[in-house]
Amino acid sequence: MRAYLSSTVVGGYGQAASWTAAIILISFPTVGMLTKHGMSSLGFAMAFLLWFLVLLNKRLPWPGLPLVLPAISMLVLQAVNLVGVQFTSMGTQHWCQIAASFVLLLPLSAGEMMDTTGIDRSLVRRALVNGVIIGAIVAAVELVFDGPIHRLFEGKSSSEMISLSRYNRGIVDLVLLAIVAAGVLWMQFRRLMAIGLLAIIALISMLGISLTAHLCLLLGLITLFASIMADRLVRTVMVVLVAVQMLTAPWAANAVYEWVVLDNVHINDMAIRHRLELWDHGGALALQRPWTGWGIDAFYRQPIDPVRLAKAKRMSKTEQHPHNFALQLWIETGGVGVLLGIAFLVAAVWRIGQLPIRVRPWATSLLVVGLLPGMVSFGIWQASYLTMASVASFALGLLRD
Repeated sequence: MRAYLSSTVVGGYGQAASWTAAIILISFPTVGMLTKHGMSSLGFAMAFLLWFLVLLNKRLPWPGLPLVLPAISMLVLQAVNLVGVQFTSMGTQHWCQIAASFVLLLPLSAGEMMDTTGIDRSLVRRALVNGVIIGAIVAAVELVFDGPIHRLFEGKSSSEMISLSRYNRGIVDLVLLAIVAAGVLWMQFRRLMAIGLLAIIALISMLGISLTAHLCLLLGLITLFASIMADRLVRTVMVVLVAVQMLTAPWAANAVYEWVVLDNVHINDMAIRHRLELWDHGGALALQRPWTGWGIDAFYRQPIDPVRLAKAKRMSKTEQHPHNFALQLWIETGGVGVLLGIAFLVAAVWRIGQLPIRVRPWATSLLVVGLLPGMVSFGIWQASYLTMASVASFALGLLRD
């Protein structure tokens, strides 16, 4: 009798977790296309609900010490900076948001929720694939017909201009989840459908104006094919390249910008010019406090050097972040924080190496696609970035039996 009741309760938790994951995954790509803030809310809601179900089941999702230790150390370093460098109520609030994100999203992205909740993988797989297909249709409609769904729900007239840039983040999210969905189809021996899905997502990506989204899919596919041939080598090269970029970011940013200015290199894309100017400012800022950084939100709080501002053609004010996670870590947490970031990356890659062989190429591809936006576009602590990466990492657990 006790065994029956126990299995009934566990089964109830599993059903609840399965439907929670299925509903959110089927809606996540569409919500991501229409509103990035809604995507953040969905991701946190999923993490919170699964956390609650795990605790009801008297279990604790533990991502593992290799991932937890760098995360806790980063929070401690940020807290020390908050007290010792510049205490602000906004910084304290942002630190609390980052801490809450680690607590909720790290177990989700590490795959522990998939195992501890007893999720019905078959149900959630169908939800993910259908969600990506629906999201692709919504994306095509929005990009081809000038945002009719957005206009309808936001009350915008046909004469009002809608910038395609508002869909950039949603397209990146669609690429992330499409890689996992294609992996699901591939594992089910629906190979043509998997290839067709990736081809459709590639076409949709090209309809947008985001160079980041274009690069994400291209680099993701290259990594996928290369990992099938030499999985361990690809992961090793990826870690080395990212680690070198992180360690040299301030000096590289200044050197590249000086080369552009001194040699009068002409850059047609003003967005790229703006990035280079922001990175140059970020590199200079990082080198002023190279050990532990300036603290949270320092890139926005610290003024731009007047000499650099005078040379800039696009940079006219401080931004929320430098559009490069390595520079952001350098500025906020210094070289110590960068080393912690590299330790976290190594731990993530090590976990990929523990996955079944057939899953590793998809996981490596997903990691590369997840890292790229943070290297050229997103802020490392932005809620939408954290949630889209965490939900995609959670979905990767569907590739395991």
